Amino acid sequence: MLPPAPPGVVPYIAGYSEEALLNPRIVRHLFFPGVAYADETPHDRDSFGMLWVRPTLLPRRRRGEPRLREVHPYRQRRAMANMMCQVCTRPPEDLDAPLLFLMRDTGGPVKEGERTASPPVCVPCAGISIQLCHALRRGHYVAARVEHAPAWGVAGLVYDPDTFTPHPGKELERVEYGTERALWTVAARAVVALYGVTPVDLEEEFAHLGTDRLEGEFARVAGLVGAGR
Repeated sequence: MLPPAPPGVVPYIAGYSEEALLNPRIVRHLFFPGVAYADETPHDRDSFGMLWVRPTLLPRRRRGEPRLREVHPYRQRRAMANMMCQVCTRPPEDLDAPLLFLMRDTGGPVKEGERTASPPVCVPCAGISIQLCHALRRGHYVAARVEHAPAWGVAGLVYDPDTFTPHPGKELERVEYGTERALWTVAARAVVALYGVTPVDLEEEFAHLGTDRLEGEFARVAGLVGAGR
């Protein structure tokens, strides 16, 4: 049985009430088809040339109230790029070891080649998440160890080349790097593809750590939250 999750844990990638997105003016790119910012800087694009939203970046004490159903674009992107835990920011202890991915159950186990915008988690934070996250409670989750999670693309707003407005009736669409649609997309989430997938039983993962170790890890995570990480 899992120790009780420490109350008030806010995942690193979660959004906050004072972290509204900035709204730079979007224009057609001068040199190739696609969107750009009128005052674009090199920081607005990732290493694949994808244009990203501009989020507000504030110290923890000024972020306001947590909004657990929202995701902060920069922190999500950073967690994906470094394959660190989306809750406590712990980096992989062994870069060659499979990573743990925890996702909402949509009708089956995690599949080979599946794509996700959910960064990995460490085992203790998986134990916290399935107790505190409404979407994962009551066993509504799947978990897998993954050997390789390369960048696949992004989730973002796709603009119509003719009307120069976002596609109607849709919010974030998944777009693969290097495609024509990528030129017309403003990214808000990093998306990876999962390979070397082995579904896992989290109860076995928790049992392997043991109750004492989990209690210590839960206290560590609670301390990180309190320190305003």
